[in-house]
Formats: sequence, structure tokens, C-alpha cells
Amino acid sequence: MKKIQNLLLIISVTLLYFSCNKQYDDPPVNQVPIGEVILISDLKDMFTGSVTLIESNYSIFGNVTSEETNGNFYKEVFMQDLSGAIKLKLKSSGGLYIGDSIRINIQNVSMSEYGDLIQLENIDVDQQVVKIATEKFIEPYETTINQLSLSEDQSRLVKLNDVEFTELGMTYADAVNLSTGSRILTDCNGNTVSVRTSGYANFASDTLPSGKGSITGIFTIYNSEKQFVIRDINEVQLDSSRCNGSSGGGGSGGDILYKDFEDGSMTSGGWKNFWSGTNPNIGEWEIYTTFGVNGPVAKASNYSNSSNYACESWMVSPLFDLTVASAPYLVFDNVTRYSGNALELYISYDYDGSSNPSQQGTWIDITGYVPNWDTDDFQWDLVSSGNTDLTPFIAPSVAIAFKYIGTNSNGATWEVDNIIIRE
Repeated sequence: MKKIQNLLLIISVTLLYFSCNKQYDDPPVNQVPIGEVILISDLKDMFTGSVTLIESNYSIFGNVTSEETNGNFYKEVFMQDLSGAIKLKLKSSGGLYIGDSIRINIQNVSMSEYGDLIQLENIDVDQQVVKIATEKFIEPYETTINQLSLSEDQSRLVKLNDVEFTELGMTYADAVNLSTGSRILTDCNGNTVSVRTSGYANFASDTLPSGKGSITGIFTIYNSEKQFVIRDINEVQLDSSRCNGSSGGGGSGGDILYKDFEDGSMTSGGWKNFWSGTNPNIGEWEIYTTFGVNGPVAKASNYSNSSNYACESWMVSPLFDLTVASAPYLVFDNVTRYSGNALELYISYDYDGSSNPSQQGTWIDITGYVPNWDTDDFQWDLVSSGNTDLTPFIAPSVAIAFKYIGTNSNGATWEVDNIIIRE
């Protein structure tokens, strides 16, 4: 009898446990109605010129081509399908990312324009948007500034080739006062588009690259003005010689290459740094203002906290074309102090423009070609290298590089400025 009572007690406790631990249903999925599916181009054709309410039960499908993560977009994204693209003004920030494949029910949504740019107002991502897939990236439409259409290409993801900024030494925007910047991008024929950057963008304080190349972003308009918005700073690839043959900032129109560091940047104009060593970044090329010289220069030194550290540091130019000249030469200013290895100079005709030069490219040592390397006279005065003849190295895609080497026992300080290649 006692065993039966114990069994009944166990059964009762078990039933009580399961009754107190309920199995909850999954939250209901937001069911966004589909209605009639239309193309983005058909939707934009419905715009009357003033605020237009979409009363019919329509849906549009497309892929997201911008996001808010870099600060250059806020409560807005762009989407496009095969017929066109449109700007979405979001009710609240977040939720949509580049590569999202989405459907939007646009019933009772207002369509308006801002400076002739058509947009959908107050899209509620949670209530009106269905995310179908992720990482469905759209390839940008490659075109030229002159070919961009104010009507057909507005809000579209585009890539412009062979373009450059006209305002050298400036930043994309005012990151201190958080104000929007407008910078002029031009091609070699003088066609221009305005690049608009928010002061909140995480690259607002970056100096404009001074080379020529490609840039990818969203094409927008304001009335009859063509405008461009960068969605990712890594899609700005302006690292080749400019339209007039110069590169790197400053210089005259006849310069094939020019770098004077006045913009305070080691890498503007497509210049690159590569470093390896025993103490992080000690010996890396950096911007420095020398004693007795007005203006910034490039400096390499492996001395820090009363010690020397072994390192190898390369300062590499962008690729440039020497076939435009019959007798090109290189000239630069340099100064050195303290004991250590001499600065080395190299040239390459098969460098790919981006890889570590210690691992890629055929580099020819032309250190001995330089007429005048400075020697330590206990002064910080820059001296001219004299003209280094580059005629033996004429090729369509050339790069030069300064190589600094320091050891754990010693290391000179080297400074370089006003690197010029001209006819």
C-alpha cells in the first residue's frame, strides 16, 4: 500500500512540474501582404511631381545597395532592381544592409522628391519590409560622368573610372564641426560630379586621395547637379597618375610623379607603406616636421625609448607611366642623422601596385644612381639628391620605393621630401 502511495506522489509531482513549465509558441511572424508586384521604374512613373500617396496594394522587390554603418547615411538606404533604383527614407535607423534582398509593401506610403531625387517616405522596416536573403550583392554599373543620366541613373549603384579630385589636400568633410563636405570629382575631359560626405562619416577627416582611378558609390542628384555618395571608403581607388601625369599631391602639370607630404598624409595619392620588425611600428615611415625646415616630411627611424629595434620599412610610390617621357629623371630632398644603414632606393617595372614589395615584383637597386645622398653633419638641413636618370627604366607601369633598414644595435634617422619625377 505504501509503494502505491509513493508512486501516486511521484506522478503528481511530475504532472505539477510539467504544468508549471509551459511550452510557449514561437512568436508570430509579421505577415506583410504582397498584393500586386510592380517594378521600381513603374513605381517612379506614378510620381505626379508632388507628394504622391500609393493607395493600391503594391509590393516592390529589390536589393539593398547602401547601409548606415559608416555614418555617411542616416535613416536612409537605397535599393534597386533590374529596372531602376530608389531612395528609402526610414522611419527609424537600422535593420537593412548592403546585399539584403527585400520586398516592401508600399500601400499607403508617400512618394516625394528632394531636389528632383524621387524617394519613398517613412518606411517601417519591421512592418513593411520582408527580408528574403542576405549577401546578394549587386555589381555596380560602370559608366562615365558624362554618361550619367539625371533621370535613369538616379539612386543607382555606379562605378566611375579614370576620375580624380580637384581639391588636393582637403578632407572629405568637416569632422570637427560635423558638417557635410562637397568635393569635386572630375575626369580627364573636365566633366564633374560633386561628392557629398556627411561630417558624421567615419572617413570624414581623411585627406582626399590625389591620384586618379575608380570610385564606387550611389549616384544622386540635386536639381540639375550630379552628386555622388560613397558607401565604403575602400571603394575609393584613386592611386594612379593624374590626368596631367602627376601623382601624390602638388606639383606642376609636367610632373610625372610628385609627393611633398604637405597634406600630412603618407598614403595620399596612392603611396603605400610596408613594415616588418621586432617592435610594432618602430621604424615605419611617418609624417614628421624636421628641425630647421618648414613643413612636414617623410621620416623613418628605428630608435625609441633609448633603444634601437630591427626593422625593414618600405615607402612605395603609386604606379606611373614613364613612356610619356624620353629622358625622365628623379629628384628628391633627403637628410640623415646618426649611425646606421644607408637609405636604399629601388625601381620596379612589374610591381602590381598593392602587394608587399619584399614579396612581389622585380626591384632593381638604384641607390648608387643617386648623385647626392646626405651624410651626417649634425644638421637637419635637407639636401637635394640631384637628378637621377631614369631613362634605362622607361616602361608603362613603373614604381619606385625607398627602403629603410634598422638593426637592434643601431639605426640612422632618414627624412625625405619633395619626391619628383619629370622630363
